[in-house]
Amino acid sequence: MQSLKLAARLLALAALSLAPTAAAEAYALRTVQPGDSIGLIADRYGVSVDAILSANDMTTSLIHPGDVLKVPYIEAVGGPAELGSRTPPGFTWYTLREGETLSSVATRFGLSVTAVVGANPDISSMDRLPTGLELLIPPSSGLVVRLGASDDILALLGQHDITPAEFARANGLRSPFDLTPDMLLFLPGVEPTEALARLQKVREEEKRYIWPLHGRLTSYFGARNLGMGTSSFHRGIDIAAPTGTPVGAARSGTVTFAGWSTQGYGNLVRVRHADNSETWYGHFSSISVSVGQYVSQGAIVGRVGSTGISTGPHLHFELHERGTPIDPLGILR
Repeated sequence: MQSLKLAARLLALAALSLAPTAAAEAYALRTVQPGDSIGLIADRYGVSVDAILSANDMTTSLIHPGDVLKVPYIEAVGGPAELGSRTPPGFTWYTLREGETLSSVATRFGLSVTAVVGANPDISSMDRLPTGLELLIPPSSGLVVRLGASDDILALLGQHDITPAEFARANGLRSPFDLTPDMLLFLPGVEPTEALARLQKVREEEKRYIWPLHGRLTSYFGARNLGMGTSSFHRGIDIAAPTGTPVGAARSGTVTFAGWSTQGYGNLVRVRHADNSETWYGHFSSISVSVGQYVSQGAIVGRVGSTGISTGPHLHFELHERGTPIDPLGILR
């Protein structure tokens, strides 16, 4: 609560630059005009007569033109009960329809996927969201956070280099008393790095192995007899593509081998993944990674070639689990 009080003092200063009538102690300053009464002023600002009398240490409701009254914002903005669940200015709710994805929703509203994730950093997936889910649609890129009772707002603003005035404008805050626990706050321009990293891990679990290359399958996993000194059992799949076509990592991991293989693979790259499974990429014309390098899913590890024992340019791809090659076709997504 101490940090909220400190934030309140700073936001009070920010409010001065946003509304000419805002005072340093979060009061609107109202100069009494001819015909004004305490009741009329209270109605205009949405506060009680008693609140105005108390704020100005008045014992009667008698006022005169030219008097300056303090009108407490804490009631003028509705109080904590109304503020907890409101959304920042410019935000709307959208219900996900059947067949829609996060990407299609972003396109629909002219936003990036990152912007939509920033407004909904607690979603469980980027690819498998259920129909009927309500998504918060932002006016621009940034990060939405929910205010906790002990959150240090000043530290958060400092961390992201956001000024109090900028923060107040983005959230429609007229007064430090607008800050209440559990309300949604918008940090403009802040990238949702933690949410994106978490969702990337979720995506990898949902799409554990992606196709390293899209092309024509020329040889399947299993028994075969090509001669040429090759094994009678094909331990992977072959995907034909023009020489030089980039090949992506089927899954993120660490490169354990990158070089010439004496087993017929030619230029070979092997990547070990978090569960100790491995993917092998053979016959490269060139290798794009080195041993010990960490590669993200989809990152280029090499380019299609015909090195080693090969009948033409293609990628030979193997998937090993528990040290044994398995058919990748049932797993690739």
